[in-house]
Amino acid sequence: MLLIGLTGGIGAGKSAVATRLAARGATVVDSDRLAREVVAPGTEGLGEVVAAFGAGVLGADGGLDRPALGARVFGDDSARRRLEAIIHPRVRRRTAELVAAAAPDEIVVNDVPLLVEVGLAPTYHLVIVVEAAEATRVRRLVRDRGMAPEQAHARIRAQAGDAERRAAADSLLRNDSDLDDLHTRVDALWHERLVPYEENVRHQRVSCPGASTSAQDYPRIAARLGHVLGTDRLSLDGGVVHVRSDRPEALGPAGFPPLPDGRGHGSADPGRPARVVVTPEGG
Repeated sequence: MLLIGLTGGIGAGKSAVATRLAARGATVVDSDRLAREVVAPGTEGLGEVVAAFGAGVLGADGGLDRPALGARVFGDDSARRRLEAIIHPRVRRRTAELVAAAAPDEIVVNDVPLLVEVGLAPTYHLVIVVEAAEATRVRRLVRDRGMAPEQAHARIRAQAGDAERRAAADSLLRNDSDLDDLHTRVDALWHERLVPYEENVRHQRVSCPGASTSAQDYPRIAARLGHVLGTDRLSLDGGVVHVRSDRPEALGPAGFPPLPDGRGHGSADPGRPARVVVTPEGG
C-alpha cells in the first residue's frame, strides 16, 4: 500500500486534486468529511463540543452550527486548541481504521487541510501540496463560498504559509490555470510516479539503484526516516544518508527497500532518489 498525504491552503484546489486522484483509482480518505462525521448528531464528539462551547453552537435541527462554532474559535488560539483536542483524535482513529481496511495494492490518499500545521508530513510515503496564488484563492473563495474578500484573506493568512507547505512537498502542483490543465498534471503524477511507486514498494524494488540523495530532498527524507525508525541520528555525507538504528527492516515498507547489492537501502519513489546506510545503534 502507498499512503499519500494531500494538502493545500484554502482555495488552492486540493479537493479538485482529490477528486481526480479518486477517478484514477485512488482511495481517498477525506479528513474534513471525517471531522464532520465525528461530531454528527448523537455522537459523543458533538456532546463534548457542546460541553466545551455551549448550546449556542447547535442549530435548530440539533446538529452542529458550523458558522457559529467557527465564529467562536477563529482568532482564539485557546478555543481552537480545545476544539482540536476533541476532533483530531477521533479523526485520527477513524483514518487509521480506513487505512487498515485498504487492500495491499491500493494507493490511499489522505486529504488533510492542516497536514503541515500538525506535523503529519513524515507519516506518509509522499506528500502532495496544491498551491495557487493568493489572489486566485481569494477569487475562488468569494465566488464558490460566498466569502467577503477580507474574510478570504483572513482565512488564508490563518493557515500555514506557502513556504512551509513547499518545504513539506514531495510533489508541488500549481493550480492557477483551468481544471483541464490541473487534470493533465494530476494524471501525469499518477501514471509516472504514484503507480510505479506503489508497485515498487509492494515488490520491494529500488527505483534508481545507483542514485544518491540530493541535499534538496534530504530534509524530507530524513524526517521520514526519523519517524519510521524513531531516531534523530541521521546525517548526509556524499549523497548517502547515514542512520543509526537497530530496525532496518522497517525501511522497506516505508519506501526504502534494500539495494540489490546489499549495501544499504534505496528509494522506491521514481521522483525522489535516495541511498541510505543503516548502522546499528551500538556500531
